[in-house]
Amino acid sequence: MIRPRKAVERLQKYRPPLEGRAGKLRLDFNENTVGCAPGVVRALRRALNPDWLSRYPEYEEGRAALAEYFGVSKDEMLISNGVDDAIKLICDTFVDPARWVALANPNNPTGTMIPKGDLRAILEAAPRTLVLVDEAYFDFSGSTVLSWINKFPNLAVSRTFSKAFGLAGLRIGFLFANRELLGLLRRAHAVFAVNSLAVACALEAIQHEDYVRRYAKMVQTNRALLCRRLDRIGVTYAPSAANFVFIRVGSKAPEIARRLREQDILVRDWSYDPHLKGYLRITIGTGAQTRRLTEEFERTQHLIERRDGARAWRDLMTYSPTGYFA
Repeated sequence: MIRPRKAVERLQKYRPPLEGRAGKLRLDFNENTVGCAPGVVRALRRALNPDWLSRYPEYEEGRAALAEYFGVSKDEMLISNGVDDAIKLICDTFVDPARWVALANPNNPTGTMIPKGDLRAILEAAPRTLVLVDEAYFDFSGSTVLSWINKFPNLAVSRTFSKAFGLAGLRIGFLFANRELLGLLRRAHAVFAVNSLAVACALEAIQHEDYVRRYAKMVQTNRALLCRRLDRIGVTYAPSAANFVFIRVGSKAPEIARRLREQDILVRDWSYDPHLKGYLRITIGTGAQTRRLTEEFERTQHLIERRDGARAWRDLMTYSPTGYFA
């Protein structure tokens, strides 16, 4: 048998979401729970024609418009096939032992933030190491270091339209860095990594920024509502700046997730990770979706293990080798 690299052999198996999620309340993978702006669907339908589908993608005009939206030059931005593609590109381009650091901000699965002072300290302490700050949940946190890319030559920032923009099915992400660093990354990037339909929808999506902002504001409101309900019943959770809340329910986490699934409510059970046993991650949706979740969740109160919140938080902050926090 042909053996892969040892690093690949050591990788933990990824557990994607269950199949057959359509029609259920999807609170398990941090997706937009109401869908993208209607105008994006109309743009997709316009692009679905034989001429468009038979041509290889053309990026330059779209890249300029998207770069303007993000407030960078087009030479400081690369369009990727989701953030996963951006991360693989960094690995392909730069990675040798101890050559890069990846930081999710807000973090996944906890939803917590790394203070900017700490990010600055990391960048200054490791000037010869590429530091990626993944801002997949920026639209919910409002905190970014994108403007730092020309201040720190070792900084790269990634964003995605899979979360607040509601385009997870199209797989479109963005990687930002200074011109020199981005130029090196572009050399290693596949020529047609992103499909034409994804680019067309992304260009339409940025025309509906108010839609995304309203959705993010709604999520923030309902995140606070869920946390108040959790406080009321004594459930420990991590302070979140993202579109989800990470909660501790104890050893019955798989059973609680199963009972919710029986009611067509999907949440993410982290019990497969030995360092995160007993934790559930719950995506925040609309007010009606949040009320439905809390009503069903509170029916499982007798299964929840309650403990000192500070101790639970300390226990959570252990190293997790899984590395898959989508």
